[in-house]
Amino acid sequence: MSDDLSVLEQRLSYAQVWEDPAVLSDALQISPDDDVLSICSAGDNSFALAIDGARSVTALDLSPPQLALAELKLLAVQRLPVDGVYTLLGLNEFGRRVFTYHQLRDGLSEDARRFWDANEALIREGLLQSGRFEQYLRIFRQRVVPFIHRRATVDALLSLETLDDQQRFYQRRWDSIRWRGAFRVFFSRTVMARLGRSERHFQYVDGPVSRAFLDRAAHALTEIPIQSNFFVQWMLTGRFRDMEQAHPYLSTKGSAKLRAAAVRIQFVRDDLESFLASCPPGRFSAFNYSNLFEYLSAEQHARILSLTARAARPGARIAYWNLLVPRSRPESLADRIDVHPERSAALLRRDRAFVYGGFQLETVRASGR
Repeated sequence: MSDDLSVLEQRLSYAQVWEDPAVLSDALQISPDDDVLSICSAGDNSFALAIDGARSVTALDLSPPQLALAELKLLAVQRLPVDGVYTLLGLNEFGRRVFTYHQLRDGLSEDARRFWDANEALIREGLLQSGRFEQYLRIFRQRVVPFIHRRATVDALLSLETLDDQQRFYQRRWDSIRWRGAFRVFFSRTVMARLGRSERHFQYVDGPVSRAFLDRAAHALTEIPIQSNFFVQWMLTGRFRDMEQAHPYLSTKGSAKLRAAAVRIQFVRDDLESFLASCPPGRFSAFNYSNLFEYLSAEQHARILSLTARAARPGARIAYWNLLVPRSRPESLADRIDVHPERSAALLRRDRAFVYGGFQLETVRASGR
């Protein structure tokens, strides 16, 4: 555990959040009366919930690099025009990225400033490329995809306008033996643990994983409109085709809303279980738990949901994803938390991030119901 914590304290695992903000927003239905607890990760979905109008967003993470990244992104949105934000994040092909950082660094917390002063190379190379997972996808994009398809084929896929066109293209030009074989090798448990995640992430996973990811990729490429799927666009090209349809904080309107909402966002370094144990009853009305339970035992999952119910107001919504480990409200909490399987399944089917095997929307019951 100490080795894992040491790595967590030093490494930026994710430069972007790889969960669909539209699915999260639809599930949680944020209103101006909502106080939200959100796993921070790279910050993007915590920002999306603030943009949706939450009264407060507590962005929680145990990783100092993840919190430093989210803090820098938020400060950039507060101080820079949208083009300046793109420059800092590496979304402009050319730009004075480190110079832009130095224009902002005085506004960072001491911990965040210390991290970025020591990691200016990540800024210089492009912040949204800098996470371990994004570097893994860059290998896929630069070394594996060209082995499978020519750039013209990739561009043709991304230019398709209808689902019928996507389905025909996938069947006739994309779904080759080389695609299936290379994809299954690169997204195997062994390669992912070595290059993209860690073996600890697979602690509760049973069986092979690459076939599941291949099936989910087929769903994304044939059943979800690719013109608005910025996750697929980034995986295949390392850029977004339309910033107005990417992470909400990157759009012109979203950036302005986040700038106004920034004072309502608080970053907290803590583990979720300890934080919830210290919360007063009824503190929060909505919870974004990312795919955190993927890495926890069934017993830890049940404990955290129990503590969540204690910290929640009646009717509070809880949202989280399952990647490879099935987790949902245990029967032991059926008297306190309701599940919504049909609604959850419908949300998952249109999830543009597409890699997940499950999405859970659960609600906290009123006392004595």
